[in-house]
Amino acid sequence: MPIICGLALFGLSTFIGMTSVVKIIKLYEAKHELKQGSAGWISSISGWSVIGFWILATWFLTSIIGDWHSSGDLSGAGERSVLRLRVVLEIAMALAHSD
Repeated sequence: MPIICGLALFGLSTFIGMTSVVKIIKLYEAKHELKQGSAGWISSISGWSVIGFWILATWFLTSIIGDWHSSGDLSGAGERSVLRLRVVLEIAMALAHSD
C-alpha cells in the first residue's frame, strides 16, 4: 500500500508542480518577450519560490510514506513527521523571505 501511495503522490505532485512551472515560464516570456530558447530565460524567473515550495511539500509527504513503508506503522510515521515538518517550515520561511 505505501508504494501505491508513493506512486500516486509522485504523479500528482508532478502534475501540480509542472503546471505551476509552465505558468510561471509562460508569464515571464510574455512579459519580457523572450523566446523559449533564449539564454537566460529560466534563470531569471521571478517567483521561483513556488517551485521550492512544491519540492518541499513533495519531499515532506514522500518522507512520511517512506517512513510508513519502512516501519509499517502509519500512526508512528505521522508522529515522527512533526520534526520534519518543523524543518520544512523553516526552509519555506527562508525561501519566502528571499523571494
